[in-house]
Amino acid sequence: MTKKRSLAVKLSLIVLASTSAIFFAAFGATYFTVRSMMLDNAEAMATKLTDGTANHIHATLNSVMAAAQPLAAVVESGWLEGEQLHRMLDEMVLRSNRISGAAVAFEPFSVDPDRRYYAPFSYKQDGEIHRTFLGGEDLHYFVRDWYQIPKETGRPIWTDPYHAEGGADEFIATFALPLYREPSDPDSFIGVIALDVSLDSMLEMIEDVSIYDSGFAFMVSSSGAFVTYPEPELVRHESFFSLAETWEIPELREIGRAMVQDSRGFVRLPDGLIGESAWLYYAPLDEADWNLGVVIPEAELYGDVLQLIQRILIIAGAGFVILLVVIVGVSRSITQPLKRLVKTAAQIAKGNLDEKMPPAESTDEVGELARSFDEMRVALKDYINNLTETTKAKERIESELLIAQKIQMSFLPKKYSLPASVKGIDLNAQLVSAKHVGGDLYDFFLLKDRYLYFAVGDVSDKGVPAALLMAVTKTLVKGIAEQYNDPGEILERVNNELCFNNENSMFVTYICGMLDLENGELSLGNAGHNLPLLRRAGRRPEWLELTPGLVLGAMEDMKYGVHKIQLNPGDSILFYTDGVVEAEDKDQALYGDERLLNLYAELVGQTPKQTVTRIIESVGSFVDGAPQSDDITVLALDYRPESPTPQLRARSARGSA
Repeated sequence: MTKKRSLAVKLSLIVLASTSAIFFAAFGATYFTVRSMMLDNAEAMATKLTDGTANHIHATLNSVMAAAQPLAAVVESGWLEGEQLHRMLDEMVLRSNRISGAAVAFEPFSVDPDRRYYAPFSYKQDGEIHRTFLGGEDLHYFVRDWYQIPKETGRPIWTDPYHAEGGADEFIATFALPLYREPSDPDSFIGVIALDVSLDSMLEMIEDVSIYDSGFAFMVSSSGAFVTYPEPELVRHESFFSLAETWEIPELREIGRAMVQDSRGFVRLPDGLIGESAWLYYAPLDEADWNLGVVIPEAELYGDVLQLIQRILIIAGAGFVILLVVIVGVSRSITQPLKRLVKTAAQIAKGNLDEKMPPAESTDEVGELARSFDEMRVALKDYINNLTETTKAKERIESELLIAQKIQMSFLPKKYSLPASVKGIDLNAQLVSAKHVGGDLYDFFLLKDRYLYFAVGDVSDKGVPAALLMAVTKTLVKGIAEQYNDPGEILERVNNELCFNNENSMFVTYICGMLDLENGELSLGNAGHNLPLLRRAGRRPEWLELTPGLVLGAMEDMKYGVHKIQLNPGDSILFYTDGVVEAEDKDQALYGDERLLNLYAELVGQTPKQTVTRIIESVGSFVDGAPQSDDITVLALDYRPESPTPQLRARSARGSA
């Protein structure tokens, strides 16, 4: 069973859910906007720091490169050799704070035909200048990068940092400048000027770069190897590419490839490099093909945002608690009267209309609802009382109508009303009222032991008034027919009686027949009724064209003609009311005269009772559930005398011929 929730709970949940959705949408938009702004600011800060550090390094490298130019010009001129060259190297190292060693390495046998290696080298150690010559079996400088690359490319280079050999044992980088006897002739190469620069000052400069609390800078060589890094075990031994293989972090390889391609970028570092998420800004040092990088831990980058988020969440949580208390209070102030109203309504729903509504203290919609509900209770109580009285009255009327129906039906004759002396006549009739009581009638009775009177009528109205007029008409006909044998005379006198004090202008359509049982002569009178059907023995039915007459009760002193026919053994006649031919189906189509004629033709050999039943069933099938709008009455008579007189036999023979 579904758990029932109160309106207060639903209202609180809806308001809190809506407020939460709005808050978190605004909070999320603010968070990502601030985060993007801080990331942009961090990139700008890293760019500024990197460019500043690069500028300092550029200044150092440029000063070294500038110092090499005068020396190159002197050496290429050819007048500076031997002791003079060494003295000039001493002077250069002594005066420069950045150059830790200087050498001029010549091609084999280019200076002294007896010396393969000739490379005077001056370097600074413990504040003093020392001299030596590079080259020998332990130092083939011709194959070193700082000599081979300038010789082959014709361009000056900065080597990757390395340990010095043959002099001071320190981590240095060398600037190598090619020398030519003829500067415009690349084939006149004579050697290389090599100036060593101690990286200690540049490394200190890079290590001094700080951003936030634990951000740091580092430098990598043109091959991606770490030149400086906070973790000493990585320096000179690892590169981005080796770490990518060792730690199985492909992203490091992509970052290393981007850095050695002398590009700038701001990317997110994998967690494995520094043990936490961080961002890296990198930029090239164009003169030396080295690259600087600045690492910014993400926790510090977004530290202020996270603190702001925590404060916002604390404030929001407190706000939600306060909002919940307010909503619950407001909801209860609204729902408590509703709960009392629901409780009272439940009692009213059980039929206890004397249960009083709780007093409407407020003037808001709830108070209006309570007052309206109480008014409804009072009105409903009055309505039920009135309905009870009305129902009782209706039941009484229904009971009286049922009694009236029984009384009306008792007015109608049954087949056993014919005396036993009447032989050879089979007659049956049936009436189906549209209401409890109706205005149709049928009648048949014996007059003077010789004449059979039978009739069908239809009163102009329905219900009780029509039933009363039907009873009056039947009573008048019965009394007047006892005095007159002529149907026309009977209709005339009944008409005059019905016209007397007929303030409601009601009328009756009526058709009657008087059959002479001795000779089969039938006299017919018609007062505005439907024409009857005559079915001669062995022939198709036909409409009897009777002398027209005005309906009964419309105008006094009207004359009614009489139409006489001779019935032969086996003949049949059918009387009916317009409820048969004017019956309508759901599409308002009429049953019609032609349908009745064809059906009566099919019913040859059926008894009058079977004929009447089949006709009424046919009408019911045709309307197919459509409401009955008029009373239906059918009367069928078969003439089959047991011992016809010679006169009847002769007439029957003529009729058959």
